Amino acid sequence: MKVFKIATYSFLISASLWSCIPSYSAYPKEYNHAKADFKKQKAFVVNKDLKEEFDILKHSDIYEIVEDSTHAAKITLHPMKTYTPPCGNPMIGSMLTVGLLPSGFPYDISYSYDVAENSTTKNYQYKLQVYQSLWLFNIFRLGRTFSKQSGKALLGNYIASNK
Repeated sequence: MKVFKIATYSFLISASLWSCIPSYSAYPKEYNHAKADFKKQKAFVVNKDLKEEFDILKHSDIYEIVEDSTHAAKITLHPMKTYTPPCGNPMIGSMLTVGLLPSGFPYDISYSYDVAENSTTKNYQYKLQVYQSLWLFNIFRLGRTFSKQSGKALLGNYIASNK
């Protein structure tokens, strides 16, 4: 009987955690619809080993990322810093209601990189805002990953700073 209770509780806990499907959105909301409708500069990323930062830059579609560094600007990514609230309590409601109650969690990201072209180097720094939503019905929004939405936030910030 004791084994049955443990198995039941384990199943309920894992089901409640699984039912909270994450989805991300860029903020401000208009950044979700930003389009890179400008001429893209060819760029070679020097340190692709910063995987998460590289994925965000790729998804931003600001540059045409190339594999040959000969006739392209060289981008050096810096490790990003992610700031989140110290408390995960907003997620508890979603977990207890098996994902029926939505909850959210903001991410503030400090993202920067250098672009070296000819003999000049320019530093770009952005504050990106991405909002994580935990909800059962996010199953219909599966493509909204952290790196894609952070890329949208980066593109929106880039466009806004170059107006």
